[in-house]
Amino acid sequence: MKLNPKVYKQLTGEPFETQNANGKIIEFHYMNDTPFLFQFASRGRFAIWTSDGNNYKVLIESKYYEALKDFYQPEVNLIWLSFLERVGALSKKINMWFIIPTFLLYIVVAGVATMVFKEQTLAILLGMIVLVVISNMIQGRLVNKKVREENKVAQDKIRGFLGNERFDGLVKSQEDHYQEYFKFNEEAVVENEQLIENENSDEDKSEDKDGTESN
Repeated sequence: MKLNPKVYKQLTGEPFETQNANGKIIEFHYMNDTPFLFQFASRGRFAIWTSDGNNYKVLIESKYYEALKDFYQPEVNLIWLSFLERVGALSKKINMWFIIPTFLLYIVVAGVATMVFKEQTLAILLGMIVLVVISNMIQGRLVNKKVREENKVAQDKIRGFLGNERFDGLVKSQEDHYQEYFKFNEEAVVENEQLIENENSDEDKSEDKDGTESN
């Protein structure tokens, strides 16, 4: 299954860690060394899995990795890779259930409408478009439901491997990292706002001074 293939292709630097998971290579790259840091980390996505359909590369923020190393050890990654591959197969299967029948139905109805119900062709085609939209919504919800179910199974397996105490500790570390990262960003924003206010204040003083001298 290809996963974020464009990101995968752009990760051409030397990985800081490489693992072999049942013949599949997993390379780890620090997000901090790439242009993707702001794109992903600013949305709270500190670890991105990518694949070319065979091997994998993990783009991960450095402090996040240090805090959650145990979540990325080889045994855990095997569980996660199994999850990704199952989800990919399920998604493909569900899409085929919906896409092919909907496409064939659209072709048949469009052909019949064009030949038999000429005056109602536009209305029939619009109705078919609505049907396609509804089908896509149902398809998306079904895929999301299956992904959540598979994710729960994978998390239970990881919890079983690490133990409840260690697993819960890592979840706490994950939340702490999230809070600390965005606290840092908020402080940077406040500092920038204060700097802007100070600059505006200096400009106002300069204008007042110039005004006094010109009178």
